[in-house]
Amino acid sequence: MNLNVSHTIFTSPLRRFLVIFLIGPAFLLAGCNSESETNANDSPSSESETSGETATEQSVAVAYDNWTLDFSWPSVDGATYYQVFEDPDGLSGFSQVSPDLAVTEYNLNVSLTERDGARYIVSACNASGCEDFDEISLDTLDTGITAIAVSGDIAPSTGGEVFSSQTGVWLEFDVNDGGTVTILGVTNGTDNSGSAADGIFRYDSSAGLTALQLDDASLRGSNETYNGFMDTRIANNGDIIFSAMLNLDPGAADVDGFNNEVLLRNSAGTTELIAREGEPARGGTEFPVIDNASDVYFTENITANRVFNNISIDGSGGLTFQPGSNTDAFRSADDAIYGGTALWTIEADGTISQSLRPSFSALPGGLTPSVFSGTKRYDQNNAGQLAFGLALMGASDPATNSGVYVRETSGTFSEKVRTAGGAARDYIDRLQTAFTQITDNGGVFYYTERDVANGNRGLYTNALGTVNTRVARKGLNVLLEDGTTQEVKDFIGGGNSFSTVDDTVAFLVNAGSVNQEDALLVWQNDATTKRFQEGEPVNGLLDSSAVKIDPTLGSTTRRIQINDAGWIGFRGDSSLNKEALFATSPSGYTRLIAREGQVFSVDGTNYGPVDQVLDYKMDAASTMIVSLSFVDDSNGVGNVIYTNGVFSFELCSTNEAC
Repeated sequence: MNLNVSHTIFTSPLRRFLVIFLIGPAFLLAGCNSESETNANDSPSSESETSGETATEQSVAVAYDNWTLDFSWPSVDGATYYQVFEDPDGLSGFSQVSPDLAVTEYNLNVSLTERDGARYIVSACNASGCEDFDEISLDTLDTGITAIAVSGDIAPSTGGEVFSSQTGVWLEFDVNDGGTVTILGVTNGTDNSGSAADGIFRYDSSAGLTALQLDDASLRGSNETYNGFMDTRIANNGDIIFSAMLNLDPGAADVDGFNNEVLLRNSAGTTELIAREGEPARGGTEFPVIDNASDVYFTENITANRVFNNISIDGSGGLTFQPGSNTDAFRSADDAIYGGTALWTIEADGTISQSLRPSFSALPGGLTPSVFSGTKRYDQNNAGQLAFGLALMGASDPATNSGVYVRETSGTFSEKVRTAGGAARDYIDRLQTAFTQITDNGGVFYYTERDVANGNRGLYTNALGTVNTRVARKGLNVLLEDGTTQEVKDFIGGGNSFSTVDDTVAFLVNAGSVNQEDALLVWQNDATTKRFQEGEPVNGLLDSSAVKIDPTLGSTTRRIQINDAGWIGFRGDSSLNKEALFATSPSGYTRLIAREGQVFSVDGTNYGPVDQVLDYKMDAASTMIVSLSFVDDSNGVGNVIYTNGVFSFELCSTNEAC
């Protein structure tokens, strides 16, 4: 991620250092002396010339680190100050970007992805004027960014089809702790049914992008073929879990409208069927139930409904899913309706079990579940522990008798917190709607959305081994490790306001006052620190004063993620409501990743202005995978070209070693 270059300079008292920095084709600047006005091919003005001095080799260096451009140069006899000039695109002409400098170094806070063809000049000056030195040129710099898959790329093993640039279609992806990526790629080709041809692809830095499963391929052990994929997840062991639809053939004995959704696992390049909707007689999968009644099978009763919905996986490829809201369950023995389906688990070895359902449970104390949330509020860690909130039966208002529970790897359940009769530092309830996250060491963090008193909304944990330890609560100040306080007017993003790893949680809060701006806080072992606050410097962004970390986003949009190494990604606005993605390092510096409106150029390829930051995920160490869309309307209104892509960003650097 670093690049250092040097060139010969001459030790005459007044000559300029000329540094030309390019992303893309090499551009050599000549004729560096001009009048006071400059253009794209001229350097800043020069008022005097000297000649005939003896040349001595010295070095001028420019280094790129942490998304800043660092210039350094040796002192020049007779120079009393120095200036740095920039032509940001090789066309606009030079302007001074530094103040008059008494030192021989300058840090320019820019993202190289926004500097396609940029040129820079360092000038040595005194009262008589400024002069430049011999020039250097750089063809490319290592930005630490790799394009994984972009619209227009050839999709592997597809016979020349390319990834789609269709408006509103992007490449869904997932990344595991080791940095291997899976992508659901929509191509601009069509399959045998006439619909868009899809593929499941795999990427790692050594093998690049490869195809795992394509449309129209035969389902293993069947005469049916795939007709589109949905979702894709990758486990730490490399298994890739995804779901698919099958081609419908009403005349076939084993295919009809109720047997077309399947759940699949690709292990070591081979795809196997995990589960299938529909009657067992037609190939549907039977699911055992915990009350020893007849096994059940699932069917969808509304077009486009999902049976295998809200999938989460563990590190070995075991998974839990929650059937879609319009999914019906029937007893295999008599086709009678089976009610009360909740969470289902399929282990890595294929063992299927019902995790839990209302009215029947082995919860501690003989408690019985009453209400499950209709949306995914559960979480699974790499070991396979499953955390969730639910309401309990046995009270006139089940919402006031609720708890957070964990299904252990042994299949038993443990209670982490319960409102009824609990000795809590805060009064909380309605835990069936709590957003829960469980870390790999079994620590549970939960955000309570609603309660009797609205001001009690908060973020809690059992990570210290005690019940209901408060991390932060709406309406209360947080005492920071440095002795100051941070106001918590509310949480930014509600249930999407926090992310956890081990005994650590990162979360976003509204400060609600001019003197205390919104902030990103980190809680670890009952000590809270401030990682970023609005107005603080951002590497790669010239003006960070306008950064806001409470942008208007969808309720399911990923706002924040912390990884095992302590990097935190979070969304915000860079300026004028332009959405941006940022990352903060373990040592506390913050850098821009991408923002709407920026011209995005990597390794000599200009992808055009960023239209949207679609999604992002991080591995366990130092890589962020980002999905971006770009827009090109240069051909006029009505002829807009959209491009979609997935990029790998290396977060570490010299100052933040991996």
